[in-house]
Amino acid sequence: MNLTGKHLMRAQGRERNARPHPLPLPRGEGGGSASIGSLWRSPVGQLCFTSAFTLIEVLLAVAIASVVLTAIGSLFFGAMQLRARTAEVTEANLPLDHVLAVMKRDFANIVPPGTLAGPMASETTAVGLSQPVALEIFSASGRLSDEFPWGDIQRIDYSLNEPTNRSLATGKDLVRNVTRNLLATIPEPPEQQLLISDVEKLQFSYCDGTNWVETWSSTQSNTPSAIKVLITFTTPKSGRHANYPLQFLVPVATEARTNQTAATN
Repeated sequence: MNLTGKHLMRAQGRERNARPHPLPLPRGEGGGSASIGSLWRSPVGQLCFTSAFTLIEVLLAVAIASVVLTAIGSLFFGAMQLRARTAEVTEANLPLDHVLAVMKRDFANIVPPGTLAGPMASETTAVGLSQPVALEIFSASGRLSDEFPWGDIQRIDYSLNEPTNRSLATGKDLVRNVTRNLLATIPEPPEQQLLISDVEKLQFSYCDGTNWVETWSSTQSNTPSAIKVLITFTTPKSGRHANYPLQFLVPVATEARTNQTAATN
């Protein structure tokens, strides 16, 4: 064997001696291994132990993760239910908010009898309508636009009509009848606007400055100082809960006009 072969054999021997030699794992109290790992001897002769998680630690971590995920799932499910309930309540309150805003705007802008405005009256017959109306007013709540040449004063009649869809409705329809052209030579039928359905009762009360009365005659030349509205609803056929009664009061800030002229000296 030449010199080169001897050196090669010596190098291979040193490489085998340098490799770590696995040693038996230390035994626990029950005779099993203490942890998942291996014990080996380093090239310099030191004993090294690679530690890892025990089986109990892994099971404990899995249990904690399961509890946390269950809690997160419960919170998410509760949040989804709350969101659906909030959306349902908001959707149900939208028509009520619309009715409240429209009627408050009409009553707050009532115009006393004058050139374009006629007298305010309850339980009367309106022009262009076949059935009596609950209340007729003249209000400056009309919106001015370039499309229509009318002013802001309009005649408004509130009435309870029979529902258009009798198979689904349980009450009556609250309808707002609007007439914009107050100077027409031939009476025009008003524009009917449906405010809300399933209405059981529509009641108006009027304050004459001292007492509250249930009717307002067209023979009175002034307007009430305040109007109180009460709307009750029936239970719909859709299975939802009936709307809560809607009651509100609107002050009427108008001054009665007179045809008398002040005497001058």
